[in-house]
Amino acid sequence: MAATTDFDNPHLDPAETFSYLRLVSADGHQFYLDRRIAYECDTFRKMVEQENFKEGQLNEIKLTNITGKLLEKVIEYLYYKYKYTDAKTPIPDFPIDDDLVLDLLCAANYLNLY
Repeated sequence: MAATTDFDNPHLDPAETFSYLRLVSADGHQFYLDRRIAYECDTFRKMVEQENFKEGQLNEIKLTNITGKLLEKVIEYLYYKYKYTDAKTPIPDFPIDDDLVLDLLCAANYLNLY
């Protein structure tokens, strides 16, 4: 049986195991994100868990090609994904403004979000 981490169990009390990552956008905006939410993005998980990546040592990921406005929407999506994964209820559409669609698609491609 594979070992599971605290991040793989969505039913744990977040106050008991809270750990965060700092995401920094291209324009310098900083977002502090619960590690369990950040790990919904495999790119973030791999960057932090790889021993050779400084992101894992600093708990900070600098995204030099994603603006604060786009990163905020990516974070909203990560919360949405976390909330509705394995949901038993109907899943609502994720709202995206028309002016963000193309840039958000590029950001999602860069981060391998699907």
